Amino acid sequence: MKGLLVLYLVALAISITSTALNVASVAQVRWIKQTTPASIPLRLSTQYGLFTKCTTSSLDPQTTRCVPFPKRGVDCGKSSGRDYDLLLGVSAGQTAATVTSGGDGDDEAEDRWGFCDNWVAAGYAHQLSLAFALGNIVALSLTLWGTATVGRGFRTDKLRSGWKLVAGLMTLQAVCMCVSTSLVAYEFHHNERFEHGAHLGRAWREGVVAYALNLFVVIVLLLTRVTGQLRMVPGEDGYEPISHGSTA
Repeated sequence: MKGLLVLYLVALAISITSTALNVASVAQVRWIKQTTPASIPLRLSTQYGLFTKCTTSSLDPQTTRCVPFPKRGVDCGKSSGRDYDLLLGVSAGQTAATVTSGGDGDDEAEDRWGFCDNWVAAGYAHQLSLAFALGNIVALSLTLWGTATVGRGFRTDKLRSGWKLVAGLMTLQAVCMCVSTSLVAYEFHHNERFEHGAHLGRAWREGVVAYALNLFVVIVLLLTRVTGQLRMVPGEDGYEPISHGSTA
């Protein structure tokens, strides 16, 4: 029993850590960071979050301008959001029209399901993961309480078998975070706006660590169940309540 209490305590600590990373990654505008090369006279530093984009210019380095992101008609389509391509092209002697030229048909095709759709889906998936995270902390707390109060007159058999709900909620949380980080990584590697001076940021890494921790706990719970250590319900492992009416 003590071993199971330790297991659930560790699982609760990891779950709280994972949830903290989850919240931090949603709140931060550090999923992708992009900076213009030093050869460009006008330096721009842009950080992309799931719902916000913040830009700092060398013209006014003390001011950071943040706007909602992405915006339909501004950030969607292949030729949208290519500020860095424009700067690089102008620096190389090209005209702005040449750098930003693109067929309307391409933008229309891109808008059927493109950058904005993937980015918005990533944001919603990450928000949904928070709901599963909070539910998991509640389920873990109740399971821990049921394990600690065994044999004290409480109907705790359901609580003590709550590891199934815990594993399910942690898996759903991990899946949602995996979807969000994967969509952002896909756009980072395939979208033209991130071709120059961009790298995945701290918030993205925090999301990856969070769902990795969740999957680790789920695997440990499943392995513990397979080895018979989670047979908690009375009678399942040979345990029978003591009959107080028996005589020697």
